[in-house]
Amino acid sequence: MSEFVLWTPLFSFVIFVLFFSVGDWVSNLTKSKVSGMLIAMLLYLVGFQTGIIPASSINDTGLTALASNFAIMLILVGMGTMIHIKQLMAQWKTVVVALVGLVGLALCSFTISSWLFGREWALCASAPISGGIIAGQMTSQAALDAGRADLAAFAMLVIGCQGFVGIPICNFFVRKYCNRILAGSIQMGEAVVVKEDSQKKKLFDFGWMSGDNTIMFKMAIVGWLGYLISWVCSGVPILSNLTNANIMYLVMGIIFCVLGFLPANAHVKAHINGFLMLAVLSVVPGSLATLSLQDLINMIFPLVGTLIVGAIFICVFGAIAGKVLGVHWTIAFAIAICCTIGYPGTQIIVDEVVRSLDCDEKTRESIYEHVLPQILVSGFTSVTVASVFFAGLVCPLIF
Repeated sequence: MSEFVLWTPLFSFVIFVLFFSVGDWVSNLTKSKVSGMLIAMLLYLVGFQTGIIPASSINDTGLTALASNFAIMLILVGMGTMIHIKQLMAQWKTVVVALVGLVGLALCSFTISSWLFGREWALCASAPISGGIIAGQMTSQAALDAGRADLAAFAMLVIGCQGFVGIPICNFFVRKYCNRILAGSIQMGEAVVVKEDSQKKKLFDFGWMSGDNTIMFKMAIVGWLGYLISWVCSGVPILSNLTNANIMYLVMGIIFCVLGFLPANAHVKAHINGFLMLAVLSVVPGSLATLSLQDLINMIFPLVGTLIVGAIFICVFGAIAGKVLGVHWTIAFAIAICCTIGYPGTQIIVDEVVRSLDCDEKTRESIYEHVLPQILVSGFTSVTVASVFFAGLVCPLIF
């Protein structure tokens, strides 16, 4: 009988999904107030620091190779197919407020945050603050490629902790906005109704050409085309940053979904979204394996500082844009800060606030239908779309 080995690739995978499952449980119990990813990172941190979990455990699962080879590409192409152009056009003021908030984040990251916390810390925090796990992963991967495991871990810590700043701010200003509606100081406009074209013509939509594998094949082709465009433009100044491979995956997903070659929510319809996200998440704890306790202590000041300063600039710039566009400053604050939350946290906040309002059911429903689309579109604009562009442009400037 051969010698028993505990930390096989299979057991490493079991521990990996266990830790992220625990994170999901905590996130569900706290209604997304505590990031599940942060819990998983803390569990791995304890395991690495105590020596219980070997440093090679994450790589042994094979998920990191999967993520870098094609999982991120498929996720980004799929995210492109999630974008509803008509809905974004209908909520164009919300989109502008969200984007201007990110302009404020970029401004403070290259100036005040860089002066206070150091350029590398500030820029590594900026892309994760602008959106979700993909922007954080792009930053983390760029740091690992540059041999900076500390900055890679820092980027993922920002993703894990930003909800502690964004959720209370969003909750406070959504509540303030709703109370002002009830008080009569803010008037709600007519609800925006977006009609989807169910008769839209689709490319290569044959009855026999269907199934999960076909959707994945189409997504892979679209991603490969995005890679080719990125490769062709790689030597051209400025254009090479704008056509970063990750940006092109997203853009090509949008284009080919509009053309009808890809279905909406392609990665979900192919039933691969959950596993792909699991592969992408493998980058999160891996960067913690080589860090010392002192390295983590050194991150506390720039972590807290960049989150607070970034949030201030995001909200102020969002409010300025709201003032110009006629969007009340309270909801403009909430719209702008949604970049630090994302779905389903954005919906949970609106649900909780509206449910607690002291009014009749009809009024409550009207307020809900007025506020929810703005918050959801804001989170979608920044987390799903803008943060990928943000990370694609900022990452090459860090190292």
